[in-house]
Amino acid sequence: MEATLPEIKWLETRTSRWDELVEIASTSQTHRVTPDTALRTSAVLACVRVLSETVAALPLVLYRRLPDGEKIKATENPLYRLLHQRPNSWQTRFEYVEQQMLHLTLYGNHYALKVPGERGPVSQLWALHPAGMEVKQDETTKEITYKYREPGTSRQIIYREDQIMHTRWLCVNGPVGSVPIELGKDAISLARSLEQHAARFFQNNATPGLILHTDQALPREVREQLREQWEQTHRGPQRAGKTAILSNGLKAETISQSLEASQFAELRTQAVLEIARIYKVQPHKIQELGRATWGNLESEQISFVQDTILPWLRRIEGAIERDLLPDDGDELFAEFMVEGLLRGDTMTRYNAYQIGLQNGWLTVPEVRKKENLPPLPEPQQQAQPAQQQQPPAAETAPPPAEVPADGG
Repeated sequence: MEATLPEIKWLETRTSRWDELVEIASTSQTHRVTPDTALRTSAVLACVRVLSETVAALPLVLYRRLPDGEKIKATENPLYRLLHQRPNSWQTRFEYVEQQMLHLTLYGNHYALKVPGERGPVSQLWALHPAGMEVKQDETTKEITYKYREPGTSRQIIYREDQIMHTRWLCVNGPVGSVPIELGKDAISLARSLEQHAARFFQNNATPGLILHTDQALPREVREQLREQWEQTHRGPQRAGKTAILSNGLKAETISQSLEASQFAELRTQAVLEIARIYKVQPHKIQELGRATWGNLESEQISFVQDTILPWLRRIEGAIERDLLPDDGDELFAEFMVEGLLRGDTMTRYNAYQIGLQNGWLTVPEVRKKENLPPLPEPQQQAQPAQQQQPPAAETAPPPAEVPADGG
């Protein structure tokens, strides 16, 4: 059984009348595409940057499970520094995870070579470009073989399954993830067509196309000469404002609608939303604020973490556990810390801390740690917060003296 990356083809991005743009984007397939070409579409670039930079900014920690269910940082393990600080000798952890997410969001796969060294069997992780990787799986044993061809060379290297850390996106069939650019090619093509049309429109001084016509019969050579002279004299922003002198009964007539009449802004907005939908990115994250309000931004941020970022984190954590950590019952696991993405404003955080202190499930040292503050001196740590002190019991008034009955 052989699994290879799907072939990626770009859709033709020539522009024409506005009522033909959607048809062009969805049916024309004569132009090849690479993920690098897709990045020239601003909405794709924005989505990829949001996902890559957000995940790369999150701390990645190696933990050890304790028998009582608690966890501690496994700082003594050599993999802790590799995952938390330096995956290799030339990349920071941020740069490596950012590249890992770029490969996943553009190619649907990330491959890392496990390089042994002084710190153990995995001392470094070297990212391999997904475009040069061919993946094969044995039909009987299900073992996976990786054939890698270095970019720009004909050299091919074959790696065993235990030499590669493989992170996948959606897997439809086999061990290779689907390519997001291929699945969303129609929406990306439409957005790119709109961008190129807008660029050409304003390069022509925002002037629609023209027809030069006359009642006289003109030879083909004369018609071509007139067209070239008009293009050289009046096309482009540097030639804007020049006066046209028409002779021999020539008349100029526009044949296409203006950008406003063709609802250009609305169509571009819809194209941006389609690309955001492909990557499951909230529109306000890529500066599309048409539907954003102050009231829903906080809930949108929570949705961004839970629905968008969390699945990517689980994919990476799962690949680390499967391909890097020993399967010997050591109970090691890697986990991204997402608390920073869910931090509210200062007043909201302080109110939440106050509730935790009052109810006894938070302590002052824990609060200071969450706020990245140094510990208090020992005497102040032992002091009980004023919020946790019980109010003094109310003094009980003495019972009223008994009034003797009459005649007693």
